[in-house]
Amino acid sequence: MQSNSRTHLNRAFDHLDNVIYIMGEVIKGRNAEEIRKHLVEDDPFNSSREYRVYIANWLIGDYVKGFSPEALDVFARLMTSDRIETRTKRELLFWKNCERDSLVRAITLEQVYPAYHRAEAFLMREDVVGFIVKKMGFTEYMSDKRITNYLSITSKLGIAEANGKNIDLRYFRPKRESVTAVLYFLFNSKLSPSAILRADDFKYLLLDERDLLSYLADLDTSGLIEFAMAGNVVRLEPKIAFEVLPDALAR
Repeated sequence: MQSNSRTHLNRAFDHLDNVIYIMGEVIKGRNAEEIRKHLVEDDPFNSSREYRVYIANWLIGDYVKGFSPEALDVFARLMTSDRIETRTKRELLFWKNCERDSLVRAITLEQVYPAYHRAEAFLMREDVVGFIVKKMGFTEYMSDKRITNYLSITSKLGIAEANGKNIDLRYFRPKRESVTAVLYFLFNSKLSPSAILRADDFKYLLLDERDLLSYLADLDTSGLIEFAMAGNVVRLEPKIAFEVLPDALAR
């Protein structure tokens, strides 16, 4: 899937409630520009105009314009459903955040993911600061601030959290519903089965190939997908229509 080269980690925060509100506006039939105008002019978050403009540009850019119309409808229904767990919603937001934000993606794929699969208990914060300085060209101060904002999101997920000079890594297994949703968004993007298996999308949720194959086998048994693999030959197909995904995951 295409990514956004910009980063919003200079002012990012746990934004689940904001996205749920925006997806409610999507359900009402409002388009991206109508939602942006509503957020800026009507002030539903009771905040400064500067904040409202920032929120509108960030969240609408990533979570409204970042989907095709069909995928946006499914995502909006997932986010606004009372029968989808909050944890699943947070995991899906983080998946999309990694896809759209180059710095979130880089920290996750190049720092957190490899350390997690080396069974390391923590990362040195100064090492991650140095990584951001080198990769993105930010100052040490701004890089450290972006780490703080990144951790404000991952701590809610139970992936990583600040601990003095360390960034502690936690045992993390995404919800089956989250993996199913990501898989169906990839089906909708028309990727081939082999491309889906190689997609970074699952690494955003810290799944390596062995983890992913375990999830896929479980989903096949549950009747949500059809999955079989023999050598390099892969059969990976949806068993339900994309538009009924929110209902299927809410059962």
